[in-house]
Amino acid sequence: MAKVKVKDLAMLEQEIERLKHRSRRLEEQLGNRIDHLKGNYKKMAVNSVVPGIANSGAMGFLGGMAKTLWQSGSAKSMLTKAALTALEFIAVRFGIKLFNNIRSKRHRRKAEARAKSAGGEE
Repeated sequence: MAKVKVKDLAMLEQEIERLKHRSRRLEEQLGNRIDHLKGNYKKMAVNSVVPGIANSGAMGFLGGMAKTLWQSGSAKSMLTKAALTALEFIAVRFGIKLFNNIRSKRHRRKAEARAKSAGGEE
């Protein structure tokens, strides 16, 4: 859009009104785009992982079942508990592995220090 030079108060008022209308149009366009995104984000996410699968019949059937299960309160809580249990298991395993690595490094350093001190004394 061309820049408009405001020369008097009337032109200023017209420019303010024009910009208000433009702002409203842009807000409506943004709202429409957000509505489109809300309606299609699941398909977009699935298509980004496995292109073309969101439109296949099998995925539609599996997606419908998953949606039904997710809306069920008991299935949702069961899935949430299973996910949390899996995360806890992974965290504990990672923590034990990390602890063992630190402990073995300390053990090696102490053994090396003992070997150096025993070798220096002879």
